[in-house]
Amino acid sequence: MKLKQILLAGTMLLAFAAGPALAEVPELNSALSPVAGSPMVDVPASKKEKFVLGFSNISVVNTWRVQMVEELKYEASLHPEISEMIVSDAGGDVNRQVSDIESLITRGVDAILVAPGSEVALNGALDKAYDAGIPVIIFSSNATPKNYTVKLLADDAQFGRDGAKYLAEALGGKGNVISIRGISGNSIDNDRWRGVEEVFADHPDIKVIDEGFGDWAYDKGKQVCESLLIAHPDVQGIWSSGGAMTQACAEVAEENGLPLIPMTGEANNGFLRIWKEKNLESVAPISPTWFGQQGVIAALRVLEGAPIAKDNLVNPAPITKDQIDEFYRPDLNDSYWVGSTLPDDKLKEMYGK
Repeated sequence: MKLKQILLAGTMLLAFAAGPALAEVPELNSALSPVAGSPMVDVPASKKEKFVLGFSNISVVNTWRVQMVEELKYEASLHPEISEMIVSDAGGDVNRQVSDIESLITRGVDAILVAPGSEVALNGALDKAYDAGIPVIIFSSNATPKNYTVKLLADDAQFGRDGAKYLAEALGGKGNVISIRGISGNSIDNDRWRGVEEVFADHPDIKVIDEGFGDWAYDKGKQVCESLLIAHPDVQGIWSSGGAMTQACAEVAEENGLPLIPMTGEANNGFLRIWKEKNLESVAPISPTWFGQQGVIAALRVLEGAPIAKDNLVNPAPITKDQIDEFYRPDLNDSYWVGSTLPDDKLKEMYGK
């Protein structure tokens, strides 16, 4: 199956789920695979006909997270058996996210979906939910409670490796690099950076001379990149943890009369546009926003007793320069992220120029 078909596989599920003859809970996106050795979830099906789901999100600090939440809400709207979807946002504060999860437990929701802001800070609250008999669905970023029901994650270490391998090749195995990272302490950033370090360990002549955290956001990424490039104008490469930040870096370089050196990106429409227009040397790993949609489907499969593995992983191949036109949407603005399962009219409502 081609990469674009894999990314959009969930779209067919949405169309099927909306039909009047739906007899089964939708399957997970075919791009998600059970982790080797993962057991199947062993939870009795709920006896309820209607469900209240709770979603605890760490933040909508960047456009990726905004689109992910929209995919979650849209999927929930397709299922009449979901009587309510409670969405909470912690504004980037993990202590507040703990309180949000505890509030959902008190409200007696039928399942808790969580996009964690920390690998460890939420564990006590998530264990409390699980012990209360509430299925816990962890997705997009990781948390490590003693017990959980389902995890849906990306291989973020591979994301880091893909970019680092490209950069090592582009630099001929030698040069000074700056890194633009995501949110400090977040599992996604930790894992992506671990992948980078694994690759660069085999290339001792590549030196990471400075770094900054841009929260995967265009505005903050631009501030961080400007500071780093002004401090190190002769740097040879940029490893970036997110496409919106890479877009900002390319703009900063041009605005300051600096060369467009090799820099890693991500499957974001704004980055794809800059990549194409500026003829950048880059590669674009993919982290799909449909984790929100898949979290809803996972919760329904658990509650309705449909088979689902405990641990699931997605690892799409990165977009290469010769594939830009296959993924870039010139009819949508820079905030769109590749691979959305939202219907086209919704995407044009959100991102139309």
